[in-house]
Amino acid sequence: MSTTTPIAPGRPDTYDMIALHNAFRRHFSALPGLVAAVTPGDVERARRLIAFLDELGTGLHHHNTGEDELMWPILLDRAPAADPSIRDRLAATLRALSDALDKHMTEEERRILPVVENVMTAPEWQALGERGREHMPKDRQLIFLGFILQGVPDTHRRNLLAEMPLPARLAWRVLGRRAFTKEYREIYHTAPEW
Repeated sequence: MSTTTPIAPGRPDTYDMIALHNAFRRHFSALPGLVAAVTPGDVERARRLIAFLDELGTGLHHHNTGEDELMWPILLDRAPAADPSIRDRLAATLRALSDALDKHMTEEERRILPVVENVMTAPEWQALGERGREHMPKDRQLIFLGFILQGVPDTHRRNLLAEMPLPARLAWRVLGRRAFTKEYREIYHTAPEW
């Protein structure tokens, strides 16, 4: 973890991750002040900061995805002893993340979506959904659809399904709902409520 501590032969020096984490901490903590300092009407500065935030967010996503794919499976296999304090800190962090995410999405729904409905075209809006699906593995799309539909009232669920192409609706009815229900039970230890 430190360049001053000898590293055993064949073992990694993990200081590079500390350096990366510190970079994320430093720049994410600086962004609120940078954004607040943008002069009203300074579109160029706002775009520059948005591009920087996008790059940081993408970097953080890829960093965490790499950990999920290449580090955590090894750790869970070779060091399975779970420390309850780590579990509790993770649970607290997830609660804070959930609260922050809820505030962000509520604000977006209240302030941004009404603007979207007035300035974007239907094809532009559809392109946003398509982009999200492009980045999801094909074998996970029906499962994820289930997680979306599960919390939607019946009328809206029928509308969402009606907007999907016929092959996708059939795939959901024949394969997706069953696969989603199985996975939901594995995660929540109960059947989904529709």
